[in-house]
Amino acid sequence: MFFERAEDLSALCAAGIEEARRSGRRVIFISNGEDTAGAGRAATPLCDSEVVESSTLGMRDSPISTNTIVGRLRDLCGGRGAELDRCLLLIDMSWLLHAPSGIAHQAEFEAALHQWVVNSPVRAVCLYHSPFFPESMMLDALRTHAYVFDGEGLRRNPHFLPPPVLLSGDLGGQLHSWMESLGTTVANEWRDPSSVEQAIEMQGAERVDPVRAPRRRHGLRRPAPPLDELPTEHRWKIRSFGNLRIYRQDGTPVRWNLAHGATIKAKTVFAFLLSRGAKGASAEEMADLLWPEAESTSQSLNRLYHAIHCLRIALDPEWRSSRESRYLACSDHRYALALPEGTWIDQPLFEQFCRRGEQLLRENRLEESLACQEVADKLYTGPLFADIPPKYAENTEYDWCWSRRYWLEEVYVKMLTYTAEIFRQLGRAEKTSEYAEKALRISPCFEPAHQEMMRFFHLVGRRDALERQYRLCHEALGRYEERAPSSGTRALYQLLRSD
Repeated sequence: MFFERAEDLSALCAAGIEEARRSGRRVIFISNGEDTAGAGRAATPLCDSEVVESSTLGMRDSPISTNTIVGRLRDLCGGRGAELDRCLLLIDMSWLLHAPSGIAHQAEFEAALHQWVVNSPVRAVCLYHSPFFPESMMLDALRTHAYVFDGEGLRRNPHFLPPPVLLSGDLGGQLHSWMESLGTTVANEWRDPSSVEQAIEMQGAERVDPVRAPRRRHGLRRPAPPLDELPTEHRWKIRSFGNLRIYRQDGTPVRWNLAHGATIKAKTVFAFLLSRGAKGASAEEMADLLWPEAESTSQSLNRLYHAIHCLRIALDPEWRSSRESRYLACSDHRYALALPEGTWIDQPLFEQFCRRGEQLLRENRLEESLACQEVADKLYTGPLFADIPPKYAENTEYDWCWSRRYWLEEVYVKMLTYTAEIFRQLGRAEKTSEYAEKALRISPCFEPAHQEMMRFFHLVGRRDALERQYRLCHEALGRYEERAPSSGTRALYQLLRSD
């Protein structure tokens, strides 16, 4: 279920809850607690007979385990050994946002939940407060639910993918599934689509026989592969903020030193190729990046091939040099990563949550904006590729990391300052100073953060601290940027000081 406003949720849920109770179902609301700016407070009154905190189900563990969560839900509905009760679970999905692990495993949780309830008497409704979630997470929600309910009503979802197909990363299997779920046939031979639509409108859909003598579509359609033949590597999780970390589907981390050599070089090659995306990089570029002091190109290329060999083993411990690497493609001495389809990467999600939070702040939707800002804060665990040596990461010729690292840090500092502003407007002064100080530790010259600190000290009646904060701002700007505070900062200081 998707809903835009928290106050709409009661009305959206009412009929389904009443129907469930009439049929003898237990109605259980999985609450994310009072810190949820929407679903928790809105839906709790509907389920006052049975409310369960998400933390008791392992939903706030770090990292989360989808098997543990589904197992505890099963226990809640009657246990493994006993016959399951007829339950209706209403799950506030904002629990996903408490840790990067939850965000990264959204599809896995939804798929595991679907596989459990589809063959049981239990029914589950996942409640998505839309403003909290970026587009990529909403798309995953669409792909993992056979039905969708929103303000327009209950609808069959043509974008649904069976869990094994979704998680396999097999594009052929996904294509087949979507081809099978295409809408009703409206003509048995090629017709101008616009004329067909006009005929349906004129005659009424009930008078069109869509299945009479149907002809199968060929070409793109092919037999679906058996589920046990689908690829098993599933989605990887890549954490690029702070130290570079890669996790396979089962949660095991990629070990960079399996080949006992060139560990830093192999990790740098991966980071460089990840930053280049589908276009990849030539062997000469990477050799020049890693060994600019080499006596000859052939020498640096030989060293590169050893680093690439180590990277292939790290990514795929079963790889043998006699066959092509599954995760590192090479064509005409140009390399590119070939990661499992659907691999989760933290950078795009961080940017999406920051953009959404800023937009909601402009709309004065403070609590919803705060939820997005706090998720972005959890995703940003340090500078981009922090463990890549500076001589590679700060290379000015290729500039593959430094500019983007600096830009993402600027986005993060701005996000921390927005968070401080929201807490101030919500009357939570102690959190204002916490986030503004965090921003200034990273960027001592960021004037909006100094301004928030001055507002905080004015709010709590600390005139001495307000004056000291202005001096700190003045000194930092003079030392690092050789300038005085802006007119806006000076005017704010005079205003607060005179009040």
